[in-house]
Amino acid sequence: MTTATALEQGMQRLVERDGFRRVTTDTLVDFARAADIGVLLLTDDPVRCPEAWDMLVVLPEVLKSVPGLRAGVAAPDASRDIAATFGISRYPALLFLRGDDNAGGNHDYVGAIEGMRDWQPLVEAVAAMRHAPAGRRPGIGIPVRGTGASSTCH
Repeated sequence: MTTATALEQGMQRLVERDGFRRVTTDTLVDFARAADIGVLLLTDDPVRCPEAWDMLVVLPEVLKSVPGLRAGVAAPDASRDIAATFGISRYPALLFLRGDDNAGGNHDYVGAIEGMRDWQPLVEAVAAMRHAPAGRRPGIGIPVRGTGASSTCH
């Protein structure tokens, strides 16, 4: 089994077992506009970023400790495009978006957690994002992409 296939199976488990929504560049706006706050797991090729495996396992447990978050997961190709839009350069990453499915379905950027963390700091960071106000997206809205391979997890 290739690492891409194994990663795909891990993401599918998140969808089936843990209720995560599969998010692509085409469905990002719909995910972001849903009511309350959503957390989107951005992944990378686990050969380049072995921490992606860790986050597939740890994030559902973190979300049990910090209830009230909608969860989504994006495959590496979509993750790279989404990360570039939000100025994220390290994987795995958690992107937080607050939505409003009323009155036009607006959505706001809350923040991002880049890279893997130890258990308690990760739970604390996710809890802080859960209650953080929306803010300005980093950068000027132009996706930044490096030449060559995607960003690394380090």
